[in-house]
Amino acid sequence: MSSELLPIVADTPSERPGMGFGAYGEAIAAAIRGGRPAQFTVGIYGSWGSGKSSLLNAVRVELAKDPGVLAVPFDAWRYERADHIVVPMLNAIYNASPELNDRKLTEKVRSALASVVRSVTISLGPVKFDPGAAFVSVGDDERYADALNSAYVRPYQDLHALTGALGDRRIVVLVDDLDRCSPDKVVSLLEAINLVLDVPGFVFVLALDYDVLVRAVTAKYPHASGHVFIEKMVQVPFRVPRLDIRPEVFLDELVPGWRPPDDDFSAIAYDVATLGLAVNPRQVKRFINSFLLLLRIAGVRAITASPRLIAGLVGLQLRWPAEYQDVANAVYAEDNDPLAVLQSTDQPELGRYATAFFKPAPRGEELRAVMHLTETVAQPEAFNGFYPAETVSAQELRDVATAEIRAALVSKGFTESARAAGIYVHRDLPYHRVRIAKTVVRFEVKDTTGRWVLGVSIWLSKALPEAIELIDDFPKLRRVTSAGASATHSTIAQEAMT
Repeated sequence: MSSELLPIVADTPSERPGMGFGAYGEAIAAAIRGGRPAQFTVGIYGSWGSGKSSLLNAVRVELAKDPGVLAVPFDAWRYERADHIVVPMLNAIYNASPELNDRKLTEKVRSALASVVRSVTISLGPVKFDPGAAFVSVGDDERYADALNSAYVRPYQDLHALTGALGDRRIVVLVDDLDRCSPDKVVSLLEAINLVLDVPGFVFVLALDYDVLVRAVTAKYPHASGHVFIEKMVQVPFRVPRLDIRPEVFLDELVPGWRPPDDDFSAIAYDVATLGLAVNPRQVKRFINSFLLLLRIAGVRAITASPRLIAGLVGLQLRWPAEYQDVANAVYAEDNDPLAVLQSTDQPELGRYATAFFKPAPRGEELRAVMHLTETVAQPEAFNGFYPAETVSAQELRDVATAEIRAALVSKGFTESARAAGIYVHRDLPYHRVRIAKTVVRFEVKDTTGRWVLGVSIWLSKALPEAIELIDDFPKLRRVTSAGASATHSTIAQEAMT
């Protein structure tokens, strides 16, 4: 057995990330420093593992260069169990205030924050002042008035007084991992920011998954639009783009100081990252670790297999777990062409990935050995929040999703076209229609020539809640599909969006 150690990669945010993050961080920091008045919220949106925390670090590094800015990191997930999550956030600002290097200003900051902490509670609904503790043993009108003043008036007065004391300086709270908290905690912190700390001198930067945020708001307020709620609160939205990587340096930028075993490893990792993992930093790191581990196991067990085939199946497992399970089922059932399930006109990315890694088709015994090998590392994960991928196939997921989407369409008054199966129309949406394809549901809009063009396409097996939300919300359906189509087509924009 080899005694050589495996250089496993830790998934920690980079202090000085590459791949374009430095430019993004500088631009966001410039907006934070330059916005007037200093009373707004920035949203850094990105999916799981897209690099939000690293970008937040890049912003913090830039802000640290300005003595007029107090940057306060706050990891919301650490305080998920706190009764009132706004309290530890206020405490983080309180503890950081000496960094202002102004004793009198620090005292004012601490006094104002302590006043707020003493007099507010965060309930399951909106933020509200709670005078209950102040009413204990109230015996006369004067003391009663004082109690009301302490509970309702003084916190706002103290915060606004702090605004004057800050002058041109500003306190910037960098909130990370809020999307890992429960919906109640997510919404309560947003409400606290909006209703209690919405005063000049405070800027908030929220790094989170936009879709998780929408679902949290919708779960708390089912009859409200999560998108409108967020639009009113976040004045500067920024969505983390797909990373800009170069083959020769991408691993060094992703994991500074880490060295791959050889050049072939780097080339294979680059192909998996770009063709399969959408250059998601966390997914790429997970792939690297799994690939290293499997190569070692294959060597110890004397398994003869192409490293590219091993890498291809690991990438498939991470990006398309249901399809990976379909391949596994076909392999163990001794199907003559188990990889045929990956060829789908509705999933061009998957088709390109399969061509890059599984053409020419591997021998049956090699594929079976590698499939067994990859299953020793990780079982396919539950990836859509509802169905565990290890118990159902991708087709079964699509069948369930199709049935639920059809039911949702019918409940909202859509009818299926008599001329084409799977196409649904609504009399109140003459310029829009919904088409259920093999693997996706397409929301389409009519262009100026009368042709139906794609507005937005949603995977049946991976984003069922998002599809249902569009069906339930006609204004959003009009807005999203028309905006998506207008990017590449001349649509009947005014008619379609009203």
